[in-house]
Amino acid sequence: MLFILKKTVGAFLLPPGLFVTLLFAAGIILWRRKARKMAVFLLAMAIVIWGLSVPPVSDLMIRGLESGLPNPQAEGTDVVVVLSGYGERMGPGIQLQKRLGVPILFAGFISLKHSARDRENFYQSLESAGVPRELVLVETQSRDTLENLRQARDICRRRGFRRPVIVSSAFHGKRILLTLKKLGFTAELYPVDFEVMGRTIRYSWRDALPEAQALLGCSTALNEYLGLLFYRIFY
Repeated sequence: MLFILKKTVGAFLLPPGLFVTLLFAAGIILWRRKARKMAVFLLAMAIVIWGLSVPPVSDLMIRGLESGLPNPQAEGTDVVVVLSGYGERMGPGIQLQKRLGVPILFAGFISLKHSARDRENFYQSLESAGVPRELVLVETQSRDTLENLRQARDICRRRGFRRPVIVSSAFHGKRILLTLKKLGFTAELYPVDFEVMGRTIRYSWRDALPEAQALLGCSTALNEYLGLLFYRIFY
């Protein structure tokens, strides 16, 4: 019982649980002072933040992004394209390149644009992983998914690559498929770094407590859903 109490109190004294506690406290104070509309607003905000900070909600939102993606073998591809961004994409991309023995294009690696030293270190790290320098292409101009894929498309066309495979995190897959279609870029998606799909998840009472990792997961998922909506409307 003491263990449960300690974990519960700790969860609501550290962010993001702290924000839930403060909003609840402020809402109760305003309610007692007859400022009912503001109190209801603050209490509602507390509930929303709490909801977005628990693993079941985070997993549900990410599952919606990871479900229904293709499961390609990538046989016959002539170039591996790794998109920049957070997530574990580099390792699977390198493994795929080594298995297929084809060139690998890193698209959107803008951090290497202004530093020759960082770029050289990047090439050396790839060589130490078994990827020959002559098979490495680096694109450093694009800033987001649309620009990543547009630049990758143009590079593939210039160099005669006809069967590219796009390596990216699974939660990002649906936006990539939509963008490929809008750009007229024929490429195969190779989703990696699944966070929810394929896992057996069992929840306990602790998963009802707010935690930063779950809030980050919800933030990531919301960013993707908003990105999908934005791309559908404006591109």
